[in-house]
Amino acid sequence: MKKLIALSCLFCGIFISAQSQESYILAENSASSATAISTKKITYNDHLIAAESFNIPMVKSFDDIDGLVIMKKLVAIPEEGNGYTIEKLTHSKAFLNSRAKTVLERIASKFYEENNATMTVTSLTRSEESQASLRRVNSNAAKGESSHNYGASFDLSYTKFNNKYTYNKTHRDNLEAILKQLQEDGKIYYIKEYRQHCFHVTVKNPDQFKSTTM
Repeated sequence: MKKLIALSCLFCGIFISAQSQESYILAENSASSATAISTKKITYNDHLIAAESFNIPMVKSFDDIDGLVIMKKLVAIPEEGNGYTIEKLTHSKAFLNSRAKTVLERIASKFYEENNATMTVTSLTRSEESQASLRRVNSNAAKGESSHNYGASFDLSYTKFNNKYTYNKTHRDNLEAILKQLQEDGKIYYIKEYRQHCFHVTVKNPDQFKSTTM
């Protein structure tokens, strides 16, 4: 009788252990699935869709900007603001849609508050013509249509702070942390470009992405 009880306890223990192991594996798989969903890779096409969602016509030439300003589709961006400076532009103009302007200013303000340093904007709205010209000297520039053509994108240097080129890992990481949080909150998309040492940022349209509030 004692042997029978001992055997029963042994089998029961094995069964419970197997159940626990199965539960652990299922939980682990669920966690992996959740991680995979939350870390979906953002593509340049996502940036383009977000930029086009503002229903602003593509800027084919810089002559188009005056009309878009009159229509209040684009607004001028000051050369300097709270927490940022715009470097000398060669292939873009300092204009954005009003939503993108607000987001840029808030990124800059937050960065300045946390680091007591200014960040540098290296590119804003491009025309289709200037995009083609840039492509000849910068292979990172998108072929044909670009999110920069719609006034919703801008580039932020991660090697130029306080208007000086410098390798400051702390500033770079802190700026990326701000962008990463905004992306997780559904407000922007960003891509880290290595050849040009900048973060390419596209602001999302709150009318298209209802979770966006800022």
